[in-house]
Amino acid sequence: MDWENIRFFVALVETGSTAAAARELGVERTTVTRRIQALESETGLALFDRRGRQLALTAAGRDFADATRPMMEAAHLAARCAAGMHLGMSGRVKISAPPALAKALLIAPLLSLGKEHPKLEIQLAGEIAFASLLRGEADIAVRLTRPQTGDLAVSKLGSVAFRLYAHRAYIANTPEEEWRYIGQGDVRDAMPQQVALNRIAGGKFACYVDDVDLQMAAVMARGGIAVLPDFLTVDKNELTLVGSGEPLLVREVWSVTHNSQRHQERIRRTIDVLRMAFK
Repeated sequence: MDWENIRFFVALVETGSTAAAARELGVERTTVTRRIQALESETGLALFDRRGRQLALTAAGRDFADATRPMMEAAHLAARCAAGMHLGMSGRVKISAPPALAKALLIAPLLSLGKEHPKLEIQLAGEIAFASLLRGEADIAVRLTRPQTGDLAVSKLGSVAFRLYAHRAYIANTPEEEWRYIGQGDVRDAMPQQVALNRIAGGKFACYVDDVDLQMAAVMARGGIAVLPDFLTVDKNELTLVGSGEPLLVREVWSVTHNSQRHQERIRRTIDVLRMAFK
């Protein structure tokens, strides 16, 4: 069987549509379709059920996907090993981190690292979802939740304190019994910050938003009180702490990389720079 056809098949299974697979592979949709047809011809199997507009795996397709997935994982591992053979501070380092954290704390030191090592290519992605290290979506993931599974090297970078903040004018002009809170997320108890806030808000929420920058915008618009990370409120003189000023909660920040990459110099040095950002 042609390995390229299998690669297209795995991409289609992982992305769920020919359009998404084509985008990931950098080809036309017709190329994906042609490769799948060639694979079905090679194997003599009907891998997809094409009735209607949905594309679903057949029973044979599911079995074939289970059989070929380790091949793709081995290919990703080989790519990581090849990348690790580039010595010193050169090559690309892809870092995935929550957008607000990346903007406030990480972008400046990473730019300094790149300036110090011109052959190092920094790629910083601000994203909430946990990037797949296995599929090469990131070399280093910065997260506020420590992963519990996988062949991963995990290191604590520091911690982030969350406190109650409001606009000074909101506190000055709103009686305490009328205070309202800005919740986080479309699932009202999904985030640790939201769980902590639920204990004191008494259900008095002005709105829920799923992004910490939007929470900040709601507070700056004098819409209520929110649980915000300290790094987001630096130099925001319009804001004031609400209550005792003690942290409502403190979350640890972790760097995560695949074990096969943890000894690469550019990975180690980048993680050191990330750690210094929390000092």
